Amino acid sequence: MQVFIGWALFLLFSSGCLAWQAPDPELHFLTEHSPPAQYINEVEQIDGVTIQLIRHLQARLNEKIRFSLLPWARAMKMARQQPNTVLFETVRTPEREALFQWVGPIKYFDMQLYTLPRVVANPQDYGTDNLRACAYRSSAQLGYFNQMGFEVGRNLSMVANAHECHTMAERNRADVIALNALRYGESVHYGDVRLERWKPLYRSYLYLAFSLDIPGARVARWQEALMQSYADGTMRRLYQHDYPQAMIEHLEKQWQEERQTSK
Repeated sequence: MQVFIGWALFLLFSSGCLAWQAPDPELHFLTEHSPPAQYINEVEQIDGVTIQLIRHLQARLNEKIRFSLLPWARAMKMARQQPNTVLFETVRTPEREALFQWVGPIKYFDMQLYTLPRVVANPQDYGTDNLRACAYRSSAQLGYFNQMGFEVGRNLSMVANAHECHTMAERNRADVIALNALRYGESVHYGDVRLERWKPLYRSYLYLAFSLDIPGARVARWQEALMQSYADGTMRRLYQHDYPQAMIEHLEKQWQEERQTSK
């Protein structure tokens, strides 16, 4: 009898072990300082509109995550080398396509070059040889700047974060920077310096870029949760006070088209 009970307990314990599954490892979300999307708030915590959206998805999926705010080049390097990482907000270029698993889109940018009013008024008097541009390391902007004739070490300054180009412009150390026209419109002021929209650079969707080691089914759950946030209005509610209406409508239109295609 005791032998029988012992075997029964052994089988019960074994079946329990087989049914138990280890929890998913924590996801490390990597990003840069880029308000209002992500920044450090007054109580020294990471905050921002995109952070709030990710927190919403995390709660819906019951995921364990943490954030790090880093210079973009460092975040990109970590995302390519370390497991269980998510890089955002990431432009999905052909060069990056195979490096990550993509969830999105979460943003849409109409990137254009902004420069001094005298350049816009007299474009025939200015070329890349007599203008100074600014871009940040490992960004999608760099290739486009190079195509237009801006080169590092000659007429293109390289910085660690996008907001540093704004500072360069304010200090008259950069004549040309790239900005999202959907947010900044026709002109922008940095101190006493006024920059006007000049030339289109590129248009792009931005994504959450999941490292390749993360199981595809887990990534798919994040994609589904994001699409649900479009469907129930959460994305619009979180975005509408800080992001331009045109961007929100563009994202919603893209979501509607993808939904129709998948049916």
